[in-house]
Amino acid sequence: MPNTRTTTGFALLVRTDGQFRLLDWPNNDDQHLKILYAVCDCDHVDAVQITDHLTMWVDDEGMLNESALNQGATLLYALHRPLHQPYFGHALFTGGADAHGNTLGLAELEAASLVEMYLTAGTIPAQRAAR
Repeated sequence: MPNTRTTTGFALLVRTDGQFRLLDWPNNDDQHLKILYAVCDCDHVDAVQITDHLTMWVDDEGMLNESALNQGATLLYALHRPLHQPYFGHALFTGGADAHGNTLGLAELEAASLVEMYLTAGTIPAQRAAR
């Protein structure tokens, strides 16, 4: 039976309010910018290459348009590289790029590892006890 899967992996959306969501990353490169603009809620994105296999996409004008600080995305960056600036607005984490410059999705294990880092790095507020 042929493989009809239309994704090449996953992407992790980290919102400024601490919510996150794992998304399918489509195989079709024509859809990538549309997805990036929609999930990052912006008109201009910037790729921040964290490693050869991990890219963070953020609003290129996030600081200028007074988007909220994204503590989770900033922390995930800092877990991989020395932090040189905070990041603002929603962020989407994908894999690196292929030989043609197309953005790859995260492999299942990479996505799971990134979610685990996010959850254990203290980005999720502690549950509040009932008063």
